[in-house]
Amino acid sequence: MRLWTCCLGRRLKLIKDVLILLARVEKGIDDRGASSHRGTHYTTKPPVKGRDQLPMGSPDAQDEATRQRIIKHMNTDHHDSICRYVEAFASKSVFQSRKAQMIDIDLNQMVISSGNGQRSVIAFDPPMQNLREARERVVQLDKDAQQVLGRSDISVTTFVPTYRHPTHLALFTTVLLCFLLLPRQANWQPGSLLYDSVLYLVPGFANFVAKVGWTVVVLMVPIHATESIIMARKLARHGCTFLDAVWWKWVGTCFIEGFTSFRRLNALIEQKKKEKAAKKH
Repeated sequence: MRLWTCCLGRRLKLIKDVLILLARVEKGIDDRGASSHRGTHYTTKPPVKGRDQLPMGSPDAQDEATRQRIIKHMNTDHHDSICRYVEAFASKSVFQSRKAQMIDIDLNQMVISSGNGQRSVIAFDPPMQNLREARERVVQLDKDAQQVLGRSDISVTTFVPTYRHPTHLALFTTVLLCFLLLPRQANWQPGSLLYDSVLYLVPGFANFVAKVGWTVVVLMVPIHATESIIMARKLARHGCTFLDAVWWKWVGTCFIEGFTSFRRLNALIEQKKKEKAAKKH
């Protein structure tokens, strides 16, 4: 009996030890699982931020800043180039191109608005590798547009008045007086202010002018009109059209004085060429 009791006690103790060991093993598995779970939590990467949330030093933010800088620079300092782009490559008229504004640019194209909701897409062929190529590309695109349109890279936006050159002013005044006084014979005959003040000293000359005055005017008008047409075409080559106030000043003075107005315009163009060449250096 004592032997059976002793064996039973040993068996119970063995069972107890086994249960304790199983409990410890189970606890160890749980601890390792929790540890593994915590490690995964801390090594998980945070969600990727959107473009608007990127820090200023990120490549996307730098590209966006470059893009905005290009758009502002083109609209402010090179509006004439933008106008040529849409005229040459988007078939826009002079009227439509006057309000042209660049609104977007990327590696493949630039988008230009011409007002009234009209947008033109000018593609880069081949596409750019990065926005640092934009300056070279838009310059070349402008040269291509100038060739298509037959335009110069020098734009005429200012007017040089006749009084800047005394000889030009003298010629302008003389021709203007001829247009005003020659058609009316009474201006050269006794009783007129001009005759009674000056021409009475040379009555033969006054009588001659009174006879040929109309003939002189008839000859002058087509000659000066032709000069004005040539002036208008020259201005068009430099991006100046009848929609610009300076166009009327140049063409108007050319109709009166003729060739001297071309001298002032040519001098202005040469000055702009020198200024542009100086900027390249």
